Amino acid sequence: MREAHLEAPRIPNVIIGHVGTTHENLRNGSPVVAIDGPVASGKSTVGRVAAEQLGLRFLDTGIMYRAVTWLALHQHENVDDAEAMERLAECCDISLDCERSGALLVVNHQSLTSDDLASADVDRSVSAVAANSAVRRALVAQQRSLAAAGGIVMAGRDIGSVVVPDADVKMYIDASPEVRARRRFKQQLESGISADYQQVLADTLRRDRLDSERADSPLIVPDGAIVINTERMNLSESVAAVVFAIRTATGAASACAAPGG
Repeated sequence: MREAHLEAPRIPNVIIGHVGTTHENLRNGSPVVAIDGPVASGKSTVGRVAAEQLGLRFLDTGIMYRAVTWLALHQHENVDDAEAMERLAECCDISLDCERSGALLVVNHQSLTSDDLASADVDRSVSAVAANSAVRRALVAQQRSLAAAGGIVMAGRDIGSVVVPDADVKMYIDASPEVRARRRFKQQLESGISADYQQVLADTLRRDRLDSERADSPLIVPDGAIVINTERMNLSESVAAVVFAIRTATGAASACAAPGG
């Protein structure tokens, strides 16, 4: 495992842009990048922006599990009923427009917003759904199909370990439970969702335990992954670190320069 010590010096002083044939150098625009990490580590937001900067598609695989969870709750299904969740995952129609940096998710012909997928109810139930082996098999098959075309950044909790273990670049983005809970708490307040920090922290710790202890595809640091701790990074710093890591790992020109240096 390689660990990226990118917390200092501060990344905002680094300018990352497109130079020459950057996209062609990224294996002709077709690398498969796997980003794993615990809930609210920033992997999805950072991965989405990094993909946009590099001209790659982006898929947050977690929203697929959230979509099944949302559908189960919407249909008043018991998320702990393994057979019911299996039937739902196998029959539900999920489509993603990964040609855009912000993937459009449609479930059974109904568009879902980020508010739908990030609700407190979904937060509390998604780990139980994601722990269902039959649900994972159904969704992993779709995820691998999307990855087969290359040119994609995929974020989730088992991307580098299960979905695409042979990805060109594997990363693990992390932060403490307290920092991640504060991020999720702020996100919910900004979305107009009533939230309590202590409850969000408790949910975060519970999610960590469920995700890391589940029998099928537990959350781990994949072999060979670059570990990036975003605890003391803002969004710009985190994106810069991820873009730099992708370009370095794929042998692309980094196009980085410190102002005045």
